[in-house]
Amino acid sequence: MRPTLTLGGIALLVAVALGIASSQRSPSPRGDFAPPEGANVTYFPAPQREVGLPLVISASLEAGFVRPFLLAFQRHDPTLSIAYIQSRSGAFLQQALDSCHRHEPSADLYLSASTDQLMRLANEDCARSLPAAIGAAAPGQAAWRDQVVAFTVEPGAFVFARPVTGPIPDSHIALLDWLRRLPGGGYRIGTYDIEESAEGYDFAASDSRQASLYGRLLEGLGRAQVRLYCCSNVMVDAVDRGEIRFAYNVQLSYAYAAQRAGSRISVVVPDDYQALQTLSLMVPKGARAPSAAMRLAAFLVSDEARALARRALAPPGRPPAIALAASDALLAKASVTPLLLSLQDHARRRQLIQEWRQAIVSPVP
Repeated sequence: MRPTLTLGGIALLVAVALGIASSQRSPSPRGDFAPPEGANVTYFPAPQREVGLPLVISASLEAGFVRPFLLAFQRHDPTLSIAYIQSRSGAFLQQALDSCHRHEPSADLYLSASTDQLMRLANEDCARSLPAAIGAAAPGQAAWRDQVVAFTVEPGAFVFARPVTGPIPDSHIALLDWLRRLPGGGYRIGTYDIEESAEGYDFAASDSRQASLYGRLLEGLGRAQVRLYCCSNVMVDAVDRGEIRFAYNVQLSYAYAAQRAGSRISVVVPDDYQALQTLSLMVPKGARAPSAAMRLAAFLVSDEARALARRALAPPGRPPAIALAASDALLAKASVTPLLLSLQDHARRRQLIQEWRQAIVSPVP
């Protein structure tokens, strides 16, 4: 188990161990890398004697999700330590923009499920160009100008507490029918708080492209007793504990991981469409160790890393060939396109959140 620490109590430890500034910004005119307020730091010491500075990753992805990728990478680069700094998407983006616009040192690599944020950074001239071979090796060859590159995906899944009464919905249409049959107001379900969670907002935006279904989905969810959550792992735990009976748009890898660990849940990947996040990487211009960052970027699109991504998305209990074929079909849907930049449209965001709030937070009786 690698140590996970909160910046509030470890400013000195971070400064010494990582060679970066604490959460209090230095008055130095050249500027120092300052992790976002409230970030968590997970430190991966070098398996062998450390050489050079640690590689600093700033991300909105939970450390537990990327741990297998980083440990596998360190087996190829055993003298490299890694400092993994995880923060909420809004704080992550603001810190990245500040570092870029002020020409200050930044983290060495950015990882995010909000690919639109990385594309915005690239469009604002904050990204280094990666070798073309890295983009070509990405799942679905999903890349933006050889600066923002996909390395895996997260589909939104349905998660039910077991046992489930009646047939389990296997599509959004079937889910609508299932929601209509629920006892009025007494059935506890969970979903993202899209005002607080960038991942939840991304899923909602993906759902909203299904115009004929989206409004009906909101109404159906709003008729139940809805609890709002920050994160997929928290929702999965809530279903497993019986706090809620159903969770909507849970990141698939977390749901499958919980199933493999023995959680009493049923997981469904809807067969009509999946709300989908593309998880991507970017090397910023202010990187302190760009060569190490490039090595990790190349590893994240390698066959070895792809195998890790495939296993995370493979449905438990299925024959290996069938399970991995399902993973490959999902990975092929990775997308890094200009359409994602619409997620940075503030007017569209306000409208989407307003529609969601009216239906979910304060539904009309």
